Amino acid sequence: MMIYYPYLRGRMYDLLALKELVEKKLLSKNIIPIIEPVRDSKELLQTVRTLIKFQHPFSVIANPQVSVYGLNDTKLFPLPDLSKLNFFYPSAILAADFSSEFVQTSGSQKSLLIAKDYELLKAYQKTRVLQTVDKVLIPDVARMQQLVFDKSVKLTDPLTFVKHVEDYQLLEDEFFEPADWYHQVDDFKGFGDYSMVGHVYFDKGMPSRAIALHVIYATKTGELRIHHFVSDSNEKMSGQREKFFEALNKMIPWCQKNIFGLNKTPALEELLSYAQQNKFPGLGVVKKLSLMHHFELMSRLLELENK
Repeated sequence: MMIYYPYLRGRMYDLLALKELVEKKLLSKNIIPIIEPVRDSKELLQTVRTLIKFQHPFSVIANPQVSVYGLNDTKLFPLPDLSKLNFFYPSAILAADFSSEFVQTSGSQKSLLIAKDYELLKAYQKTRVLQTVDKVLIPDVARMQQLVFDKSVKLTDPLTFVKHVEDYQLLEDEFFEPADWYHQVDDFKGFGDYSMVGHVYFDKGMPSRAIALHVIYATKTGELRIHHFVSDSNEKMSGQREKFFEALNKMIPWCQKNIFGLNKTPALEELLSYAQQNKFPGLGVVKKLSLMHHFELMSRLLELENK
């Protein structure tokens, strides 16, 4: 059975996307989201409570390495006890502050280890930690895979990083890296990615002169691709509403021609509907709907593959 492990930083709209999908029962149980918390927020608590309510498999990293969440032991919105939930996956990043306690399990729980550094993983090669964890998420690096063999899950960053948003005009349509969802290659046991969010973490959003909308879609051969739609009036920072509609008005005719069947999701239809409403929902909502579309599509593809 193919399992997809999307890796999410706990930003507000990422969490809201996850929460809404679970509430609407649109997220496949073959998708196990891994959350690296970045903020002590009510959105994180509400999302975790929703995952628990619907008994959807998920993971929260015990030792987040970005932002400030892990720096303060006293939380305004403490998470409930997850240690006894069979559908919860204890997880941690193999880093300087790693402890084997982070990946302790109870009952039928399975644990996950995120390893990004070859030398550190090699140092743990013959330890009990590496023997007992269920899966190890690693980059697509052959020598790292050799250290963990049949525990390896490939963790990729499928979104091309550009310095300026308007540079997506030069890419327009491109291969979306984890397109091996339908046939596991190189003996990896599942796949994970940073979706369209990217692995680079910015504590605060970077202002941009351009707005880009992104649509991930599956081709007839089963590959995943991503199409970019970029605004035109990018000389100044101002005018975000106008920029949004410039990109959206490019997106609509392309989707009418190319998006149907499995690729046509409720989240994508909601995003397109803002043209008729003549409403700019804000970039946070745009990001949320784009992420929901990706996960809805992956849910459909994985349910189809695992039948």
